[in-house]
Amino acid sequence: MKEEKLVTLIKSLEVYARKHPGPYRLRVALLAALGYLYLLIVVSILLGIVVAVLLGGHFNFITIKILWIPLVLVGLVVQSLWVTIPEPDGKELTKEQAPALFEMVAEVRRRLDGPVVHHLFVSDEFNCGIVQIPRFGMFGWPSNYLVVGLPLLRALSPEELRSVLAHEFGHLSGKHGHFSGWIYRVRRSWVEILTTVHRERSYAAFLFEPFLKWYAPYLNAYSFVLARDQEREADRYSVELSGKDVAIRTLTRIMTKERTLSDIFWPDFFRQSRDLPQPPKNPFGQMLEGVERGIGPAKAQSWFHQAMTVPTGYDDTHPSLGDRLEAMGFQKDSDDSTALIEALVAEDEKNEPNAASFILEFPEDFLPRLDRLWRERIVQPWHDAHKQTQQSVQRLGELEEQARNRQLTIDELLEKVQLLMNAKSNDDALPTIEQVLKEDPDHDVANFALGAILIERGDATGVESLEKAIARNRDLTLSAYELIFNFYHEQGQRELAESYRIKAKLFYEKDQLLQAQATTFSPQDHFEPHGLDAAVIEDLKQRLATVRGLSTAFIVRKIVAESTEPIYVLGIVAAFTWQNGVNARHSRPVLDELVEKIHTPRPLVFIAIENQHQFLFRTFDQIPEAQIFTTEDTASFGITYRR
Repeated sequence: MKEEKLVTLIKSLEVYARKHPGPYRLRVALLAALGYLYLLIVVSILLGIVVAVLLGGHFNFITIKILWIPLVLVGLVVQSLWVTIPEPDGKELTKEQAPALFEMVAEVRRRLDGPVVHHLFVSDEFNCGIVQIPRFGMFGWPSNYLVVGLPLLRALSPEELRSVLAHEFGHLSGKHGHFSGWIYRVRRSWVEILTTVHRERSYAAFLFEPFLKWYAPYLNAYSFVLARDQEREADRYSVELSGKDVAIRTLTRIMTKERTLSDIFWPDFFRQSRDLPQPPKNPFGQMLEGVERGIGPAKAQSWFHQAMTVPTGYDDTHPSLGDRLEAMGFQKDSDDSTALIEALVAEDEKNEPNAASFILEFPEDFLPRLDRLWRERIVQPWHDAHKQTQQSVQRLGELEEQARNRQLTIDELLEKVQLLMNAKSNDDALPTIEQVLKEDPDHDVANFALGAILIERGDATGVESLEKAIARNRDLTLSAYELIFNFYHEQGQRELAESYRIKAKLFYEKDQLLQAQATTFSPQDHFEPHGLDAAVIEDLKQRLATVRGLSTAFIVRKIVAESTEPIYVLGIVAAFTWQNGVNARHSRPVLDELVEKIHTPRPLVFIAIENQHQFLFRTFDQIPEAQIFTTEDTASFGITYRR
């Protein structure tokens, strides 16, 4: 099932589940039972063949061979059901090594009527979870492993860790109800079976794959709604056990610490590769120090507001941070956010013991082993980064040599800016940026780069440069507003900072609306000639000619009432090509290649003229100069109309 159809199905099921919770749960139960029924039928048929042969009464080499085949298949089916899940990564802790942690786990488990924890592991992940490994395959009797990541322990306070544990135990709590727990386990078991079948490709795979191809997407969609409800319920247990304020602060801290690692620590860490050909010997240890790094209020506030604008999607059962906090009682559009971030920053500055202090003694060789393992993981990207620096230095030398004989073009100057930023520093790139702006004072990329550097220095004139960049390129708007917000917040100008946060929010909401209007099509839409320069069209034609499987292409302007700038639509018809043994118009790979090769004009929407969008062919064909590329008679597309 394609992703779009899966999301549509999940959305419809969410509506149905809200209106008819009882019948919906019955549907899920029947669908889950269908999986077991199919397996029972397969085994019954195979054993039936064996019984039929035995009752025939004639035994020879051929009958023994006939018996052997279904018996082997039955064995393979049972083996496939006996899903073997390896122990989670990490090292097991004993009560002597972490008595306070064991005590907290026991207390949370008891309060929530959760499952017994048979093993407590510490890992190198920024995560925490309960892994159930069934002793009898998908039929259950699990052994429960609680895995807590050391980076997460270093990021959270003890009371925040308790909130996380409450959420994880909430998934498997007796308070969830036996039905929800059963569906949770069935969903996980079928995921493991599907993964095993695809990975091992055993002789019994043909018995599973046709059924799983149909069954797995439907079980995923139907159980997805319950799984998301379980996430919300697990959050409620977190609030119940640790309190609303702690639960809200915990989720927010986890988000800010993840951003600290991705946006600050790792870029700084790999910056060392400019000078060092080999990575440091203690990358895991450095990462642990990085996760404890304090966050300035401006960055934390900016990250928080960004996270709050992200809507809940369908690629993960977890709702978005904004929806999770709102369900906990957080007011999105109030002063609560400022107080929340200030509390987070204040907690960081106290330098009080974090949850990692619960572990009094680590397993032997745990930290040195992880340093070795992480160093092995990063050695290749480190070498690649170091090599790129050397290549940048070499290319800089070539550009500087050319600059002695002639004036560099703007594109070459911009390339030099990027090379200087990669190989040296932003400050080293500043003179070249100013050289670009001397030739083109309104250049969007140069103004953005200048504004970012000036703001980083604390120079307010950078705001003007960023505003210039936005005026020429709206795609830079959100990034520019984030920089300006951070700048004013750090300067203590809260009102100005808030004004740019509101601007960013309004821009994002308007942009989402325009994107929806630009990317949805109906017979009532209005289109006009593209109005592009001949040079732009010629460049487009040359690029289109290199796209494999493209038959026809149109470019038009879509008129959207709320848009103050043109929205261009590139409509394509795919040619007949052979893929995976099928001769058809394969539009998806054509669109993927177009997205890679076509970047102007902007904003540009790509659409395949087929199925429900086939009416666009007639519409575009009537617009003067809309067709800019074709390799075949469009009548072969099934269009008899000719202008």
